[in-house]
Amino acid sequence: MRLTQITIVVCLIFVIALQSQVRSGQEYSDWEPIVHLPPPINSEFDDHAAILSKDEKTMYFTSNRTGSVGGSEDIWVSIRKTRNSPWQAPFRLGNGINTGAMERVRSFAADGRILLFQSDRAGGLGFTDIWAIVRDRVNDDFDWSDPINMGSVINSPSVELAANYLFADAGRVKKLFFSSTKPGGFGGPDIYESTISDLGFEFSVNVVELNSPSIETCFWVRDDGLEMVFSSNRPNITGDINFHDMWVSTRESVYDRWKAPEKLGPNINVPGYQDVNPAFSFDNRTMLMASRRPGGIGPGSFDIYFTTRRPISSADQQRSP
Repeated sequence: MRLTQITIVVCLIFVIALQSQVRSGQEYSDWEPIVHLPPPINSEFDDHAAILSKDEKTMYFTSNRTGSVGGSEDIWVSIRKTRNSPWQAPFRLGNGINTGAMERVRSFAADGRILLFQSDRAGGLGFTDIWAIVRDRVNDDFDWSDPINMGSVINSPSVELAANYLFADAGRVKKLFFSSTKPGGFGGPDIYESTISDLGFEFSVNVVELNSPSIETCFWVRDDGLEMVFSSNRPNITGDINFHDMWVSTRESVYDRWKAPEKLGPNINVPGYQDVNPAFSFDNRTMLMASRRPGGIGPGSFDIYFTTRRPISSADQQRSP
């Protein structure tokens, strides 16, 4: 299937309709201690940047394991029969999607039919760009289109890293959040947002309340637009990526500014090791992430972890001291 900008627009119409049914403002408990995923998901190679399908029976992730093109980062897929079943041996997406360049998974659109990824493949506008692939059937892991570059409003001659759609408030808020090292930021990569109109992406804006002179890279926006988890090495300004930890910011509505970010606690972060690549499940109760912390399969390599939380009801909030 050949992917065009028209295909993206048509798919986004369905995403907006789906998001209009999302409940906003749900409160959640703190994240539980993270759990290491065993083989065959993790290996002695770098395994990271994982996302879940809506039914949580398919995982897309990034790996340079044996079978990747020339040892590069490729997109791999694992399936399981139920949410509680073990993950099956992963398979690599085809050569039309994976190349000898880096292909790093970033996010799904809400209906699971658009997948965004980062790549330094030929045909881009800069060092790494955001690309998209589309499928007609949400459960068909072999029906992805040819990749398309997301264009010059999103991508630049600099580095674009992560990207996440947001369709909130019954479709009245339509944005693409992404991170970039483009000129005009605070220092390292910053988080930007671009409003999506009928004509496409509008001029991107630096989300100043989230950014700092340090590095803000990979992130995930909750589907109601009221919570963002991102990776940053703040307050370090040397560019040392070993200081990357997970941070969170919230806001009261999608029309408000984000609150001052706070570092997630010891259940999530380990000082001195990279903790990156947050990705929520569609019910926002599970978060995948990656870390180089001790205890992984390959010494010093990225492994994939997960953590869970539970929704807090209004009755629970009333009982809280």
